[in-house]
Amino acid sequence: MTAAADSAAGEPVPRPVRIGVLGDIHMHWGSRDLGWFGRSGYDLLLVVGDLASYLRDGRPVARSLAQLPMPTLVMPGNHDGVSLPQLLAEALRRDGWCQRLGRGQGRRCRRLERALEPAAWVGYSRHAFALRDRALAVIAARPHSMGGPRLSFARHLGERFGVRTLAESARRLEALVDQCDHEPIVFLAHNGPTGLGARASDLWGCDFRSSEGDFGDPDLGQAVAYAQRQGKRVLAVVAGHMHHRLRGGGQRRWLTRRDGVWYVNAARVPRIGVRQGRRQRHHVLLRWDGERTEVQEVWR
Repeated sequence: MTAAADSAAGEPVPRPVRIGVLGDIHMHWGSRDLGWFGRSGYDLLLVVGDLASYLRDGRPVARSLAQLPMPTLVMPGNHDGVSLPQLLAEALRRDGWCQRLGRGQGRRCRRLERALEPAAWVGYSRHAFALRDRALAVIAARPHSMGGPRLSFARHLGERFGVRTLAESARRLEALVDQCDHEPIVFLAHNGPTGLGARASDLWGCDFRSSEGDFGDPDLGQAVAYAQRQGKRVLAVVAGHMHHRLRGGGQRRWLTRRDGVWYVNAARVPRIGVRQGRRQRHHVLLRWDGERTEVQEVWR
């Protein structure tokens, strides 16, 4: 029986909810993408962040995403609304410089947010949808994450969200979980949660140190575990940040399932490249029929 066929009782069988997930874009987006996604019939689009590149502002991508017909949620990445000196200070963990260079981040983020409208610039927020008559909640986690056991961009998170520690961040996310009743949950983040492996090739494993290590976000890991303890149904956690291509060679795992939850790292960077002899573009598709969730990597 196909999704479009009638059920045995004579009622139409609802089509599966189809959710597109875009990994770290880094300016690899254009009119061909806008046209294809505009015709895709997707019910929802989730963007895990990093619209911008090191030297180019992400507003052209934001303006293009704003033209899409489906609801679109964009999680700010560590490149979005951030200056290059500020990003370098965060990478080197120079807290004094991070504070000084972070003064303009709020202004830059507001520019991106305006360029993106009516699509949503999200973070520490819950988004309720009724997709093909099925209720679904998307919890947008901590924005601008750089991964690991440190609260990056602490000045901006404090000014914008009142979050100044990882413990406060975890509590904010748990409060969002408490707002969900019986609807299934999808977590949207820039970097994924802790607890999925400490090898460089794991979904959010560290590939830039010889010691490797789990480079997931501990606050997100706590929030997912909290949701499961509360009996919430978590369909998937979708994120990016840690690119599929490993430093030093090799490829990162991008998908795993644990305790009924799909964990998706969509950060195929660059997402546009030559594959099987022709130029193709990458994204991930989630299908949910109300019972089962399926995840598929899409090249087109």
